[in-house]
Amino acid sequence: MVNEDEMMELIDQIRFNLPDEIKQANWTVSEQQRIMTEAHAEAARTMSRANERAEETASEHEILRRAERHSAQVVKDAQTKADQIVRDAEGYALEQLKQLEAHLGRTLQTVRRGVEALQQNQPANGETADQAAER
Repeated sequence: MVNEDEMMELIDQIRFNLPDEIKQANWTVSEQQRIMTEAHAEAARTMSRANERAEETASEHEILRRAERHSAQVVKDAQTKADQIVRDAEGYALEQLKQLEAHLGRTLQTVRRGVEALQQNQPANGETADQAAER
């Protein structure tokens, strides 16, 4: 029924072609594994870069928050110092004005005494200096 020669020839062809097919299948599997390994490595590198960038961003954010806190403290300290300078300046001005007021008060008293003294030495209405001296 089956020709033995034909069957042997088919088996020989299968034996001859089968190793090539197996080699091709092995190469395909090997290439697939290589591609998968590269993909995993690239994914790991990408994740590593993403983690580094996230850490940098978090670090930058922390630096920014520290700088903001520091600047707020500097402004607060400057405002406190400015308030103190204003209070000191107002205190100094008040002290100077009090001293001036006291000095002007003494000067005013001296002027009043001088005016009174001069008024006492003035002749009454219509009198001459000689008449006032005779009194």
